[in-house]
Amino acid sequence: MTVDSLTRRWIRNASDEHAVAAGHWFDESRGQFVVDWMASYLCLYEGEYAGRPFECRDWQYDTTMRMFGWVHKSARWNRNVRRFTRASIWVAKKCKKSPTLAAWGCYLLAGDGEQGQHVFLAAKDGKQAREIAGTHAIEMVRSSPALMRECKINQNLSRITHMPTRSYLQPLSSANERTTKSKEGLNGSTLVDETHVVDRGFMRRIERAGISRAEPLHIEASTVGDSPDSYGKDQYDYGKLVEAGSTEDLRTLFVCYEAPQDLTDETLAADPLKYGRMANPSMGHTVDPEEFVDDYRRSKASLSQFATFKQHRLNIWQHGSANPYIRPDDWAACQKDFTVADLEGLPCAAALDMGRTRDLTSLCLAFPFEDERFRFLWYFWMPEEYARENADKAPFLEFAKDPRCNFVLTPGATFDPSYVRHKIPELQEQFDIRVLPYDDWNAEKVTQEISEGVYGRDGRCLEEGTGIERVNFSQDIRAFNEPTKEFERRVIEGKIEHNGDPCMVWQIGHSTLREDRNGNFKPVKPSRHDVRKIDGVITAIMGMDTAERYDLGASIGIQIL
Repeated sequence: MTVDSLTRRWIRNASDEHAVAAGHWFDESRGQFVVDWMASYLCLYEGEYAGRPFECRDWQYDTTMRMFGWVHKSARWNRNVRRFTRASIWVAKKCKKSPTLAAWGCYLLAGDGEQGQHVFLAAKDGKQAREIAGTHAIEMVRSSPALMRECKINQNLSRITHMPTRSYLQPLSSANERTTKSKEGLNGSTLVDETHVVDRGFMRRIERAGISRAEPLHIEASTVGDSPDSYGKDQYDYGKLVEAGSTEDLRTLFVCYEAPQDLTDETLAADPLKYGRMANPSMGHTVDPEEFVDDYRRSKASLSQFATFKQHRLNIWQHGSANPYIRPDDWAACQKDFTVADLEGLPCAAALDMGRTRDLTSLCLAFPFEDERFRFLWYFWMPEEYARENADKAPFLEFAKDPRCNFVLTPGATFDPSYVRHKIPELQEQFDIRVLPYDDWNAEKVTQEISEGVYGRDGRCLEEGTGIERVNFSQDIRAFNEPTKEFERRVIEGKIEHNGDPCMVWQIGHSTLREDRNGNFKPVKPSRHDVRKIDGVITAIMGMDTAERYDLGASIGIQIL
């Protein structure tokens, strides 16, 4: 197939190659029209560039040209229409994503020519959505005499109405639960800021807002985030597949400026600006190279600051929080090739963290070996109803299907402790469980029954006890302080060994540290109401510390090779 030289010049990836083979081509005049319209009608309103025309630079120009310039002949509409109906754009902080989204929104409102267009500017919360519409978009319109003659502004609603086409632009927030149902009937184009933090349910309701229109656009722009199970990470991963041609989706534009996701700290230190330029196409314009290097040097002072720097300034996903407990790379390095059979008959501690009636329950078997080493096995239970209710927020259902996870969904809405009561005696036949550390807040009764047996009101034994010694492990931050530090040290030194349980990889990825005023530390989840769990991390620390205090390793003469 013959490809014209102009189209060939705008081919960026395998997806574009597939598009050309399917009859798409690049119309430079259409892309340039959008670039010129924004420069002619929109002005910047803040900083040293206030009052100047909105001129697309670097990534703004390339992305605008690609998004609006690729076309194909539509049999349905009997004319040439835009190829792309979706765009997933990833660029580091300080590269002017929000003003650019607002400029695209203004063009779709007043420059695209569609009658009755509805443009929705969305974000995680109302404040952020209004920042794009109520500040950037409205101020751009106010700075344009031509647009002010054609538009009306409702400041209270942060709404702009373009009178000649009867179109409007307004903010939309995922946090506004009162209008959740109404969002399902949206009809127009949507532009989403900071995709890495928006809710899955919200995005499901708005992502098909323009399916009845000839040239709708659903644009998402963001830096990367710190949650491996988020909507944003799903879109990033999907975009990578589209870009590479592994998934054929000719209607999705994926644009990503990033340093290598596997970039090591040592490689980065050799040339910070080299990798900074990869993620910051605005370097030298809105991003000052000296400021970038200074930020890099300051951020190296702590693990949490450095993680934030890599996320915001290098567009490297951080699989944890702003104050991560364990580095994902360190945890990955601790993975070893061992089986359950390799641990059969060996002494261990069985640490139990009983969840509430609708939460996760975790049991961790901690096996001590020579040279301060430990190997771990985890078992998890969760009510199936809770898992399904939160399926859009956490991958519980996937864990239950994964043969690498011992993750059981129990019937109904609440957890029955008898699952644990029956499982531990079963494991006792397979392993030599010596001690059972537990939190007495929720597990006093079940651990007593496990150890001493279950008796009826008449005193008759209904279930034999295991005789395993119980020990209460306080969940107070002071009790966890030293074990928390010790567990981290051994992870870094490669002395904590696991078999790659995906549920534990997920939990490690978002475990963060809480510090009290006395300098005590304990792992916690990112926020109190977060559905992500860290119970496996807690039980691993409990198991390791208890096994050491009970000197279980003294009876083991096995050396790990």
